Amino acid sequence: MKIHKIKLNSSIHIDNINLAIGNFDGLHLGHQKIIERLVHQSNEMHINSTIMSFLPHPRQFFSDKYDNYTIISDALKIKLLKKLGVKYYIILNFDQSIASLTPEKFIEIILVKKLKMKNIVVGSDFRFGKERMGDVSLLRKQSLIYNFTVSVLEQIKLKQTSEIFSSTLIRKNIHEGNLEKVNLCLGRNWSMEGVVIPGDKRAAKMKFPTANIIPPNIIHPKKGVYVVKILYEGNIFNGIANFGIRPTVDGNKLLLEAHLFDFNMDLYGKDLTVEFLAFIRDEQKFENFDNLTQQIHKDIQTAKNYHLKK
Repeated sequence: MKIHKIKLNSSIHIDNINLAIGNFDGLHLGHQKIIERLVHQSNEMHINSTIMSFLPHPRQFFSDKYDNYTIISDALKIKLLKKLGVKYYIILNFDQSIASLTPEKFIEIILVKKLKMKNIVVGSDFRFGKERMGDVSLLRKQSLIYNFTVSVLEQIKLKQTSEIFSSTLIRKNIHEGNLEKVNLCLGRNWSMEGVVIPGDKRAAKMKFPTANIIPPNIIHPKKGVYVVKILYEGNIFNGIANFGIRPTVDGNKLLLEAHLFDFNMDLYGKDLTVEFLAFIRDEQKFENFDNLTQQIHKDIQTAKNYHLKK
């Protein structure tokens, strides 16, 4: 997959584009259906499957309250898009000049003149342009003027609840600690990645050594204890993790602490991926380390029982 970073005034040369537009944050199952259709259709038509996303995310551009907003990192998104067979990934710099484009101008300037697209694949709820005024109906009208075609997919629903797959739904459930539902929507386990940093050794002294990671700049889950899987150098380890500020030791900064079962190697400076499987309990402050140790024993047993059932 080739990656192009462009601005409003940039030129780009890709022939015969079949396009899907969106941030595809999380690349959930609904997104995957659109991209699968895009790739399959492109192969049949002998044209180039292309995704165009915005950077920064428009919501982050319009408000600074959207830090730690995206569900996955850009690096993971690129990895997943490659896996889905996308040929080109265009990252359009989202600034005031883009935000100000009416839907009609966005089609004319970006989609037609700059990209010269042949077809666009969208979900039925697709919105675009200034104040999100553009929709599928407008796309179809403009396609008659500019000679491109429009492929529309109906919204995909979660079978268990009939809820429509959306990044908003996933963010809500990450914040609430409903990781099993999140993973159902994603079609894979939601994860955090990072480099292991030195800790204060307190967990090791309690015989529960942890790999400590500073949370990446993506959405943060509810503070608490989770059943996890840890990926390290191609191997998968069952474990347990705490995400929070560690109130019992008067901590004041967010940390992801993962304890790997049946593991005793030094992980300092190593890259780890922590996959969140299920929420065990809220983070809490204990009166002393004995009480904390007793609770950790219980949490580990809960996590091991969960892993056994899976």
